[in-house]
Order: sequence, then structure tokens, then C-alpha cells
Amino acid sequence: MEGSPWDGYRNINSPMCSAGVPGTVTDRNGEKHRVMLTAGHCLNDAPDIGLPIVTGEVYVPTTEGDKRIGTAGAHRWELPQEDAGLESLPAGFNGADYGIINLDPDVETTGASYSIDENGQSYGEPVVMTGIQDNEDLPRGEVSFDNLGKPICKDGMRTGRACGYQVFRARNGIWTVGIGVDHGDSGGNAYDPTTNEVIGVNSMTFGPVSRVMPADIAIQEAYGIPDGQVNDHFEVSDSTAQRDSTYRTLNEDMAADQEYARAQDSQDSQEGSVPQLVDLVDQLPQLPQVPELPQSPQLPQLSHLSESPQLAEIQLPSFES
Repeated sequence: MEGSPWDGYRNINSPMCSAGVPGTVTDRNGEKHRVMLTAGHCLNDAPDIGLPIVTGEVYVPTTEGDKRIGTAGAHRWELPQEDAGLESLPAGFNGADYGIINLDPDVETTGASYSIDENGQSYGEPVVMTGIQDNEDLPRGEVSFDNLGKPICKDGMRTGRACGYQVFRARNGIWTVGIGVDHGDSGGNAYDPTTNEVIGVNSMTFGPVSRVMPADIAIQEAYGIPDGQVNDHFEVSDSTAQRDSTYRTLNEDMAADQEYARAQDSQDSQEGSVPQLVDLVDQLPQLPQVPELPQSPQLPQLSHLSESPQLAEIQLPSFES
């Protein structure tokens, strides 16, 4: 893009999310698929639900320009809208929010989870994922506290890495405290720092509580895999290499968009037409939020981690389409 601090093609004002773990799925017919996990609302193709409509092509933002990595595959997003009433509350606990990206053949992947925040700051070394945490499925509407107090870490392109605790789980959600998911972290990898297993992808936030969409449920539903057999059908990328490209940060992209908007505004003004500029924060899909309850439940008191483990993060590139 002319006047940009980097060379090559770059999408303007496109929605941006984080990337989950890449791997290979072997479906029930024995066919293999190279994929990457992300959040379902990052691949939204439905109109009138308050999110940008994605064209189906997925890019990563390198300093050499945006590079295509694949296309949107199976995805589901069933979360309530922020202005919905309390009747939609069950969807916040039980609605699916997963997306599958079908990777192009020439895309190189790594099983190492790593990320930097919006300012380019990293908070730990890459951590190699060992597989998918395959929990026993729960019926819709059922909640389990069998994960209470277990650690969890997340990577994301907005806030980088943070670690916290799991509180409870439902079929389509691992509810946590301390990982601080924010807009732009959606789709990023969440994992167990004691086993380095993938737990899921960043999905939504509810005040200090964040929800992670379970990876095992996403793979089961997208490919018809039976409960308890996900790791027989999904292999995390066997490469442990660090990324071979330098990715742009969120702040760099937003600054470039502002510069581009000013340039376009100046050009259009000379032609006698001044466009209506859109708030650049709208690039980031808004994390769905469960409607506020009349009285919030008290979360169990969890023991304090003396020192949060410094765990890996994929440079979870943002998606632009």
C-alpha cells in the first residue's frame, strides 16, 4: 500500500481476530484436512447480527503485506446479542462459538503457542501443544465444577498471554477468571499449562469472567468425531519451529488505517466529496457478553498462584478478510 510503513497488499478496515492451534483432522472417511481453529464469530457470514460479514478468505498481517492462509470452513456462533434479555442467558453457557479455517497447501504451521500484545510485547516463550484436552461431553444445560481451580493460559493478539483459573464448564464453554480476554483476542489459543493440551479458543467475556470454547467439541461437531476420540482424529502440527515472518501489531494496523483514512479524506475533499469515517475500533469483532443478571453469583475463592507460569504463545496472527 502506497505510503504504508510496510510493502505489499494490505486489507483496510477488516475484522481482526486471533488464531488458534493448527493441525490435521482425519475424518471418519479417512480423508485428511489441514486446519486451524478460531472462534465462530470471527468467521461470521450472517447479516444483521452486529458483526462484520467475512468473505470467506483468511489472511495474516505480515510486514510484507497481508498473506492469505486459507478459507473459512465449518463454523457456528450461537451466542446472545448484548441487548438481549435474560431469556437468552442459557445461550451464553451453551451456545457454540467455533470456527475451522481450511489452510492452503503451501501454508507452514507450528504447534508452538505464542503471541504478542497490541504493542508488540511478549509475555513468555513459545509452548509446544501436545494434543487436545478431551473432556467428557456435558448435555446442554448441565454445568460441571470438575475443573474448578485448574490453571489455564491464553494467547491473543490484543492482550498477549495471561494465565488464570478455570471455574466451571458447560458443553460449549470453559468459564475462567484471570485470563483477561479482550476484543481482538477472540479465536486465540487457550491451553492447560500443566499438560500443554489445547483447551479451546477465546470466545467471550462477562466482566472479570472469560469463556473459552472447548476445542474437543468444535472438532467433534465439525467432523462427526465421537466423544473421547478427538485425539485419534486430530494431530497438532508436528513442527515446533517459530514463525518465519514478522507480523504487524494491532496498533500498527490501526495507525496505518488512520493514515489511509486521512489520505482518502484529503483526496475525496479535493474532489468535493468527504466520506463518513468509521470508528476504527469497529475492526475488532465485539466479544459477545452475557446479559447482566439482577444479582451476580459469587465466584468461589481460588488459591493465589505465587507466580504465573510464563508460557508460550503462537504469534497468533490476526485474521483479515
